[in-house]
Amino acid sequence: MAELVSIAEDLWAATHPLRIAGGVRMDTRMTVARLPGERLWIHSPIPIDDALAAALEELGKVSYLVAPNLYHNLFLGPASARFPEARVFAPPGLARKIPSLRIDEALSAAPPDAWAGVIDQRLVEGAPPMEEVVFLHRPSRSLVVSDLLFNIQRPEGLGTKFVLTLMGTRGKLARSRAWSLITKDKAAWKASVREVLALDFEKMIMAHGDVVADDAKARVSEVLRPYL
Repeated sequence: MAELVSIAEDLWAATHPLRIAGGVRMDTRMTVARLPGERLWIHSPIPIDDALAAALEELGKVSYLVAPNLYHNLFLGPASARFPEARVFAPPGLARKIPSLRIDEALSAAPPDAWAGVIDQRLVEGAPPMEEVVFLHRPSRSLVVSDLLFNIQRPEGLGTKFVLTLMGTRGKLARSRAWSLITKDKAAWKASVREVLALDFEKMIMAHGDVVADDAKARVSEVLRPYL
């Protein structure tokens, strides 16, 4: 069973092991924020069984389900079926990619009224195959990313080590080389990343890898500055 772990006040995370073709093994992380009115905002849902659903219900009402890019949607459908009253948010391209998914509202560079003031966001433009949206939980100054950066310090298995080495992300906080392949407008990508770096954050919650608990802005700036 995935277990909710407290990251900061009104902010939790839970991880789920992924097994990908080629022997690649890594965890993926779901982030949960409690908004005013005990509404829960769920970023990149993982499989939610009865036990995890009960743990979430103890925190509040699942109100928003968020797919943060065009790849972090594997468990979005089951989550939306389990919580039919929750509104589903996703990048514009996901509805075209998977028409069968229920999506209630498209994400953009600005937060919707549903969580504005508590959670800020920036769209990483220039890479249409990804359409990643990065979020900032303002009360805890926590940046929430999915595939913009990886921080897998202890990769499991030869397949994982090989792929992470190939992508330049093995055993460290790093940007995947895949971004160079999928970025079509470098100027737009750089401008978006500068906007992300201008946000006020001290922690970073990764979808893949260890949470950066301290001094995240300096560390992220050091990693991304060479690409700007």
